[in-house]
Amino acid sequence: MIDDADELLRERVQQGFEQQGFMHTLGAELTQVAVGECSIRLAYREALTQQHGLFHGGVTATLADNAAGFAAYTTMTGEQQPLTVEFKVSFLAPGLGEALEARAKVLRAGRRVKHVQVEVYALDAAGEQLVAAALATVAASSAVVSWG
Repeated sequence: MIDDADELLRERVQQGFEQQGFMHTLGAELTQVAVGECSIRLAYREALTQQHGLFHGGVTATLADNAAGFAAYTTMTGEQQPLTVEFKVSFLAPGLGEALEARAKVLRAGRRVKHVQVEVYALDAAGEQLVAAALATVAASSAVVSWG
């Protein structure tokens, strides 16, 4: 049975995700949302690779950052928005597979600051391999950011 609060949370996160033009450009999809958790998957395309045919590190880091932000967002009130203020990624293995999946989990959710751990896996028919690990500090901002 799906709890109404869980469904509202998923809808809220999905709406925010759909407003991200860069995620559309990459072709990423939101695959899992729960309180303090988020997963984002991205299918392999040559346009997302570096010179050796591996997923580009920037793509891997982008997935990790977005998964962290949305995992943090699940712990925020309705008027708050996530803004990454610090981000560290370690690349552990080549990003080779049919897809990447970033899986984020909030380690600590304070009122204003959220600490999030992310693991990024390369997926293929044989299974999955951990290719990157990241830690993010995400601020809960109550101000809408505008440029210009």
